[in-house]
Amino acid sequence: MPDRLTALDAQFLYMERPTAHMHVGGVSIVDPSTKPDGPLLFDDFKAHVLRRMHLVPRFRQKIAFLPFNVGRPMWTDEERFDIDFHMRRASIPSPGGHKELADFVQRVHSRPLDRTKPLWEIYFIEGLEGGQIAIYSKTHHALIDGISGMDIASVLFDFTPAARDVEPEEWTPEKEPTTLELLRHWAVDSVTHPIEAMAHQASGAIGAPKAVLGHVGTVLGALQQQIGSGMAPPSPFNVPIGPNRRFSFTDVPVADAKAVKNALGGTVNDVILAGVAGTLRRALIARGVSTANLSMRAMVPVSTRDESQKMALGNRVSMFFVDLPVGDMDPEERLHRISAATKHFKDSGQAIGAASLVGLTRWAPPTLHALAARLTVRQRFANIVVTNVPGPQVPLYLLGARLQGMYPLMNLTETMALMVAITSLSGNMGFGFTGDWDAVPDIDELPDHLQAAMSDLKKAA
Repeated sequence: MPDRLTALDAQFLYMERPTAHMHVGGVSIVDPSTKPDGPLLFDDFKAHVLRRMHLVPRFRQKIAFLPFNVGRPMWTDEERFDIDFHMRRASIPSPGGHKELADFVQRVHSRPLDRTKPLWEIYFIEGLEGGQIAIYSKTHHALIDGISGMDIASVLFDFTPAARDVEPEEWTPEKEPTTLELLRHWAVDSVTHPIEAMAHQASGAIGAPKAVLGHVGTVLGALQQQIGSGMAPPSPFNVPIGPNRRFSFTDVPVADAKAVKNALGGTVNDVILAGVAGTLRRALIARGVSTANLSMRAMVPVSTRDESQKMALGNRVSMFFVDLPVGDMDPEERLHRISAATKHFKDSGQAIGAASLVGLTRWAPPTLHALAARLTVRQRFANIVVTNVPGPQVPLYLLGARLQGMYPLMNLTETMALMVAITSLSGNMGFGFTGDWDAVPDIDELPDHLQAAMSDLKKAA
């Protein structure tokens, strides 16, 4: 029986527009000089991916939509799966630096994925300075989120230069269901899902009624928090977007963020948010925008995935909003304000409430999901998204080539022209800035603004 998309995963399909593509991406830079048995070749990399495809079966499945959108879409095997469609080889011009790599990646990231195929692509990019190789992967948000993305990366990367001996498995696709079969699956699913969802939400009700009442209160509190947060202030980053993207990236040592945290308080994530606030302040000033008493509201996704769901694909996230002060103040005061806001969120338990709201929508009609998704996108609840996904803090290797850095790319929504994503790896945090081509022409300046903001925080510490 085909798997039905979760409510949240389906929303990413409903939100997609010609100008607002719902795929995310990532750039991984590897150093082939550490490879013990010669250069890293595209054909070897493609064979490596094929050998491990059985570990990510969703990557050989595509979306099947139900007639008249009567139910959420389903995952079905792609009978004509062809690895050559999904894996491509490219080269960037000399000198092969950050600028040339970003120029190539932003062009490819601007193109939507083909919904008639499994929703992913991987590019093997040569021509980087020092003989390095870049791997750009592009995956639809309906298939994967940041946390599960790290799990998928672990399928291709190894902890030692010698690749794990993974025995490939023969794959025989299931026959694609007919329209009638899809409707029959939907009918059965529609009967079972409401019972399942309500049972999940009410689990423990008999044994712990007070806990259940408290849980309901948390859900209502989260809902009130979302509604009561109001509109984010106007900004040059909140304008209708086009289909084309820009990208830039940089690194910040984890040790720097920890040193600031230890000296000034808060968490590493608070320091990251303070650094982003300083970056926005500099970008706005450079554009001639007044920042007096201004705060930019950030939406910060939080993973709700537990260990039992570690290798499960799909989006299990919640979110909270935090105001990033970009006015004239010293960096320590900016960090303290952000720390107080994030602490309030954690103490309120609103992440749990938001997760419960997502769970309750599992059995709602898909037309309601689509409407809710579109309303969320069109309302300016936040100016920017800042997402931080911790990666492994030990060396990783791709067929013996050591991984040097990872830099995420985000999807933009209809009126949010800039997003910031961070992935930590082996003591470094890779910052990726994804922006709309027309709204953020200065995206190449954001890495320098971030480095200056982090330098100010280090001086304050």
